[in-house]
Amino acid sequence: MPARDALAVLVEFPEKPGAGPHAVGLVRLVRKAPRPPDRGLLIALVPAHNAEDRIGDVVRTLDEQSSTPDLTIVCADNCTDGTALAGQAAGADVFVTVGNEHGRAGALNQVLDLLLPLLHDDDAVLIMDVHSSLDTSFVAEARRRLTDGVGGVGGVSMDLAGGELDGLIKNTHFARFARDLGRLGAQTPILTGTATLFSVECLWNVVMARSADLLPGGGSSVYNMNSLIPDSELTLALVHLGYTIAAAP
Repeated sequence: MPARDALAVLVEFPEKPGAGPHAVGLVRLVRKAPRPPDRGLLIALVPAHNAEDRIGDVVRTLDEQSSTPDLTIVCADNCTDGTALAGQAAGADVFVTVGNEHGRAGALNQVLDLLLPLLHDDDAVLIMDVHSSLDTSFVAEARRRLTDGVGGVGGVSMDLAGGELDGLIKNTHFARFARDLGRLGAQTPILTGTATLFSVECLWNVVMARSADLLPGGGSSVYNMNSLIPDSELTLALVHLGYTIAAAP
């Protein structure tokens, strides 16, 4: 099974665009988080661009989980509205990206570049789309399935857009994906951006493999910002490194 020291690679973390006051606050936040005695930390990341009208609903769906995240962090990316303030008002902590030109993958890389050195191998990171909602048992079930050898556990979520056309299209897509998962059992062909729980150990191995040019993308970050579909590419990267992937309802 891959381990963090499986690759003899020196991974250097040059100063990132996000290394400012928000980065300092993030470091303090994680270091002060009380660690549960029976498991690692679970941190939920919600990348959001101009999502003032729905970020509160996303934070609430995480608060309503039967097993709640230890920290919920809204990653406010290039926002020109009140996303950051709305996230704080809903009870989440907020990280604001700086100079990001690579969309969602770039925003997540900025926060993960800072988070991963602060976390332990048995910690986990939940990445959730701002347009989605989860079944209240998802986090607990995903934690149960995130065992040794499993790099990520994906979920099927329902859109929060209500009865509008955009919501109808997304919900139709999610329903089709749910039927596919039903036929495949616990195995899912792709870890989607709607909601996926990753082990910190597997994310570290992706970082080291990219740094060693064993995976595409180069650099020393989790997501390949040159990929058209970064979530699909990350799934393939995990499988290439020997991890399995799973699904939770």
